[in-house]
Amino acid sequence: MYGSITSDNGGHAATNTKTRGSSIASGIVNLTNTIVGAGMLGLPGAFGGTGWLSGIALIFASAAFSAHGLVLLSKAACLTGRPSSFYSVALASVPRYTILIDLAVALKCFGVATGYLITISDSMVNALDHILLTGDSDKDERFLISLLLSRHFWVVGALILVLPFSFYRTLDELKKASALALVFVFMLAGMIIAYANGIADPCMGNEYGDSCRGEMETYTNFPSTLSKLPIFVFSFTCHQNIFPIVNEMEMMSRLRLNIVICCSIGFALVLFSVVALEGYLTYGSFVRGDILLNYPENKQVTFLRICIAFMLALHYPLQLDPSRRCIMSLVKVIIKRCRTKNQSIGICSVSKAPSSGGNLREIEMEQEESAAKGLREDSSYYEMSQHVDKQQNVAVGDDGPLFHIITICFLSLSFILAMIVDDLGVILALVGATGSTLVSYVLPGLIYVKVHPHNDLSKVAAYVQLGLGILIIPLALYFIITKQVSH
Repeated sequence: MYGSITSDNGGHAATNTKTRGSSIASGIVNLTNTIVGAGMLGLPGAFGGTGWLSGIALIFASAAFSAHGLVLLSKAACLTGRPSSFYSVALASVPRYTILIDLAVALKCFGVATGYLITISDSMVNALDHILLTGDSDKDERFLISLLLSRHFWVVGALILVLPFSFYRTLDELKKASALALVFVFMLAGMIIAYANGIADPCMGNEYGDSCRGEMETYTNFPSTLSKLPIFVFSFTCHQNIFPIVNEMEMMSRLRLNIVICCSIGFALVLFSVVALEGYLTYGSFVRGDILLNYPENKQVTFLRICIAFMLALHYPLQLDPSRRCIMSLVKVIIKRCRTKNQSIGICSVSKAPSSGGNLREIEMEQEESAAKGLREDSSYYEMSQHVDKQQNVAVGDDGPLFHIITICFLSLSFILAMIVDDLGVILALVGATGSTLVSYVLPGLIYVKVHPHNDLSKVAAYVQLGLGILIIPLALYFIITKQVSH
């Protein structure tokens, strides 16, 4: 019914071959790199709104539900067969909304990737501002300094930086870039720990008098805690990349997938908890939304801003890849539907005018058969348009021109938007509030409920995941809108 089925007890998918695919370590590195990043810089500020005890509870709850969502999507991918995607599992569960789901995932990833280009340019300008400016107006206004402090210059630089990684076809090819990005993540976490434990002075040149640390709270009021909930939810969003991991994994089984999911989420949970707690312990109620803004402007912090820029450049392809896959799905669906429509029109045009009711019925039956054939093509198009690479056992598109055209268009549009807009602000917040919750809560629960045939505990858990997502989206939107109105 659902294609190649993998049992929950660890059986291998029917599509497996003896060829080599990606390893468990590759999956862990890429999924972890999708989760961790600059977003963790906002967690200490989130603790400032929730209190440290409530913050820890929310981090653990968000990690648990994120892991559960990944398990649900990976199970759905096994039920529908490899190669899998949001489109293929949605087609098996909610076929009416497949195009909308692909479009939502693509736009969400595009918005995040564009935000990366903007953040990279801003980080480089802030870092070089501390290095290059001397206070001498004559020297500070020289062309070279003005160019290096231009945001548009660094948007171009960011595009050049991400280009080498943007044309890889599989996540496994990105494992080295992901490993390098994790080095920058460790450096960032190490700096936060150093300032929290007195190895470096966090109050150098502070604006709060004798102390830069505010009061610490165990918990705060309910509205304040709820207003920070989206930050915790979004920090663990990585679900768009579970499908390529399923497709590319060598000797894919439930056990191997669960190891990847648990290790990735577990690592992120430990890292986020340490960063959030240590950052909050350093500045208390004075902690800001981006904790780097609290730290003194010195060489160490400047160096870390540059590290963040390189880290985000390495994260960019992890947003491009799932967006490109979704756009390719949409393009293929449109092409197939156009072909089906043209075939139906062709049948009518070459057929002679019916002279009797019997002839008319034959033509109608022929048209219905053609339409049914088109629907069957739509439902299996992904398997037809992709083939399992004999060398790597991964889904590889048999359409190089389409792959390159979509990649170039994605890069171009992302670059243009980053050049025009210097602060996506509310737009990114709205995309994050809806898109991230949709990808990590609503879709995993909805898809699993539809494709899982048994009424068991896992299905009940999927309903809980779906219900939480439906509650979080309007809640997040309410607080975003009210915050903008109050300002």
